[in-house]
Amino acid sequence: MNGQSGFTLIEVMIAMVVLAVGLLALGTMQIVSIRANAFSSEMTYSTMLAQQQLETLKNLSFSDAVLTATTPETPHTLPALPAVKGASYTVSWEVTDTTSDMKTIDLTVQWQSQRLGDAADQAAITTRMQTIISR
Repeated sequence: MNGQSGFTLIEVMIAMVVLAVGLLALGTMQIVSIRANAFSSEMTYSTMLAQQQLETLKNLSFSDAVLTATTPETPHTLPALPAVKGASYTVSWEVTDTTSDMKTIDLTVQWQSQRLGDAADQAAITTRMQTIISR
């Protein structure tokens, strides 16, 4: 017995490789988490825009010009909104006369997300909401 105990160089190197692989996996998960958090922020903002515009439309007079019937080819659209959170949002809505006393409003918020895919491959994301108003 020589009285010396410890790790061999091979054991230390294997432990370092295992540690490095684990740290790389954590780094990748962190990047995915940051992207998902940013996308969630964009989605929350688009939902807030949609809710805000629907509330504005519901508070208008039933015969207001903004609530005239439209076609899918010619929806009502808000003027261009400033870019927020790295994305430009477009808000539009279609109005359908359901009956003489009811109208259906289909509201769409669309934006280009830089959080999904590569910067060159920006995904178009849409948030849709619908409501019915009456006299």
